[in-house]
This record gives sequence, C-alpha cells and structure tokens, in this order.
Amino acid sequence: MRKLGVLLSIILCGVILVFSYASWKDKLAAAGKPAPPSEAAAPAEETTEEQSAVSEEVADIDLESLTAGMDPQVQELLSNRKEQGEKVQLLVLGSEAMEAGQPGYSELFTEAIDTAYGGFIETEVMNFEGTSEEFLMTAPQLSAGYDVVLLEPFTLKNNGRIEIETEHLHIQNVFGEILTATGDAVLVLHPPQPIYGAQFYLTQVTALEEFAATQNYAYINHWEQWPSTEDLTLQTYLTEESNPNNLGAETWANALIAYFTGS
Repeated sequence: MRKLGVLLSIILCGVILVFSYASWKDKLAAAGKPAPPSEAAAPAEETTEEQSAVSEEVADIDLESLTAGMDPQVQELLSNRKEQGEKVQLLVLGSEAMEAGQPGYSELFTEAIDTAYGGFIETEVMNFEGTSEEFLMTAPQLSAGYDVVLLEPFTLKNNGRIEIETEHLHIQNVFGEILTATGDAVLVLHPPQPIYGAQFYLTQVTALEEFAATQNYAYINHWEQWPSTEDLTLQTYLTEESNPNNLGAETWANALIAYFTGS
C-alpha cells in the first residue's frame, strides 16, 4: 500500500508539472502577439477652415486700376499677395517730418490707403529724429514681415553729416534687414521735403534718385508737386524750421497717394 501511495504521488506530481509547463508556454506565446485592436476612437470633428486673410470685399477691389501708377515690381508683389489670399504689410519709415502738419503726410497717406484697399494693405508707421546712421545704431526691429517699405531715408538729416555713398549703404542695410524676413519684399524710396535755396542738399536728392534707378528700387519724385527750390512760393509750404506745414504735408501725401492708388 505504501508503495502504491508513493507511485500515485509521483504520477500526480508529473501531471501537475505537465499542466504547469503547458500553461507557461501558452502565456509566453501570447506575450509575443500584438494585443487585439481596441475599438477605434470616434474621429474628431473637422475644424472650421481658417478664414481667408482677404475678404470677399477685398478680393473684388480693382487692383489693376489702383496699381496703375506703380513700378512693375510693386505691382507684381501686390498682385501675388492677392492671388495668394494674403494681406500686404506696408511699412512707412522716415524722419519725423512725416508728422509735421495737421495732419502730417503719414496720417493722410495711411487713411487714403485704408479707404482705397479696404484692409488689403495693413500699414505701420515708424519715424525717427536723426540721421540714417543714428537710426541704424538703435538696432531697429525691421524683420516683422513687411512686404512693401516706403522709405524716406533721412537725407535732409544727413545733410552735411553723412556722405552720399554712406547714406546709400544705410538704405541697403535697412532693406537687407527687411529681406531677411520677406524675401520678395520691395522698396519704394522718396526724398524728404524740398527746402528753399537748397544747395548741396539738392545734389544729395539727385544722387538718391540715381541710386534708386541703379538698384532698381521704386522711386516717387514728389518734388515735382512742390514749387522749385528757387521759388519763394516754396516757403508757404514750410514752417520756419523748414518742416512741412499743412499745405506741404498735403502736397507730399497727395503724391504718395497718387502712386499707390492710381489717382
């Protein structure tokens, strides 16, 4: 009986060992298999498409008429932005003369642009009292993504202080900073206000126009709308400090507005 009991115990242990081994193999095999896919989550609701930067009203503007008086490179940029459904970022940069008059030319200009383009062109104004060299020394932030830069390059402030060639280098430095953010940006130059009895200053302004032509920069010669620098009538457009008065600011603004709106 004792031998029989021992034999039964051995058999029972063997059965347990076999069953345990089989279970262990099944678990091991299961561990190597990917888990069964869970139920797919319900797809998220589709987000509303971003509204186009250019409204239907802006899309309907007569861009061909508005840009008729512009240089080809400026026309092309505005046309491209409209086709891409993007707004145009315009920076008006120059001396504090843009604020002279009530209102100054910058305010008159920006109001006219807003009216003509219905928001297609967004305008920012930046003025500085000093030379082009002093302006650059302030490390101005010019990489905000401007598409068009309307620049009055401190030529009158530079008179007798900054050489012509150096001023032109400063212009290229300013525009180079713009191009780091917007590779197809365009530059539109225009001189400061004329002054009565201009001598070397007249040479500077002539050189600026020639520089613009050489570099293929757009140029607005608003001096054509003012009396000659040898005409005493010019003094009625300026204050005693040779800044534009109301008439001078309006004359200056009208020339810029005509360029940008074709009227």
